Amino acid sequence: MLDALPNYQVRAETGIRHRPRHTLQYVYGGLRSDSGAMVSGESARMQEIERPASASSGSQTGDTRPGRGAPRWRSWFNTARPVTLTAAVSPVLVGAAVAAWQGAFHLGLFALTLLAGVLLQAGVNYLNEYFDWKYGLDTAQSLGSTTVIFRGEMTSAQVLGMGLGCFAAATALGVWLIVLIGPAILLFGVAALFIGYFYSAHPFTFAARGLGDLMVYLAMGFLMVWGAYYVQLPRWSWAAFAASVPAGLLVVAILNMNNIRDYHDDLAVNKRTLPVRFGRTFGLRYHATLLYGAYLTTTLFVALGLVAPAVGLSLPWPALLAWVTFPLALRDVRSVFAAGARDPILRLGVRRTAALHFQFCAALALGVALAAIFHIAA
Repeated sequence: MLDALPNYQVRAETGIRHRPRHTLQYVYGGLRSDSGAMVSGESARMQEIERPASASSGSQTGDTRPGRGAPRWRSWFNTARPVTLTAAVSPVLVGAAVAAWQGAFHLGLFALTLLAGVLLQAGVNYLNEYFDWKYGLDTAQSLGSTTVIFRGEMTSAQVLGMGLGCFAAATALGVWLIVLIGPAILLFGVAALFIGYFYSAHPFTFAARGLGDLMVYLAMGFLMVWGAYYVQLPRWSWAAFAASVPAGLLVVAILNMNNIRDYHDDLAVNKRTLPVRFGRTFGLRYHATLLYGAYLTTTLFVALGLVAPAVGLSLPWPALLAWVTFPLALRDVRSVFAAGARDPILRLGVRRTAALHFQFCAALALGVALAAIFHIAA
């Protein structure tokens, strides 16, 4: 649910021109991080961002045939934004690890859940591309768009069809899980599809109303972590809820970093993200709160397990392995606060936050899995 970076070129003071790179959206139609090589150097050495002239070669209406500049399969693949799919993988890892810690893990169910989540994520990425084009929230010059429709690499109908097709495939896997687990899985599926579709689509357009953060937290934090747990152990778990909190905070941080980067573009089209509503300074402080909050809540839930294990709202102490990623969070916050309003380093900030989300969740899941292997109680 996070907006995209376009193809662009960066010129440093050295005069070196880096090649254009496709960039990819992150989480429910939002963030796009580069699929090409990282641009070296910090923002002080990055002077200029130029959009490629190819943006004008495609259709401005999205109704022309795909362009011939790149293989068609690559456009279709890139519009699914494969780099972003770690945002669907991470919460499934965490939820399954908590279930293993509490006594159950089935590889087949894990694989079905993971694939359904990835398909849902890809579908939302396609739909966000389509609806932002349809409602005029993206243009050929937008920072938050891959611009495949504007360039004529895909038609608007193709983008919409791919999004709906991914949703259909995810629904089919959900039906399979319902047969295996029970009808309660239907609630997870319906909620995820509703949030994913109406994140960008009328009449709700959650992203444009400043509700994107809440929807992303619910869908990519709470629902996906607990859903991955529930298919293994079909019951309520306070431990799964506890694990969903830091995972949810970090996935919202990806969206917020994306919104900070796109602040001026969103302001121009009255897209009421939280930074637009409350100001860019608020967005920066909010970003630091989300990142640091993930580590603090993890520590809190471990502490609750040590002093009040009967409460159940706890995590095993090996979950503190997530702290090994804290230097990455510290670097992320420092670079974002040092960046200017249209600083190219903000693009790198989106990438860093996305990477931090995956690495934190992987470390958290590993710590909980170690607790399962060595039978470490809360």
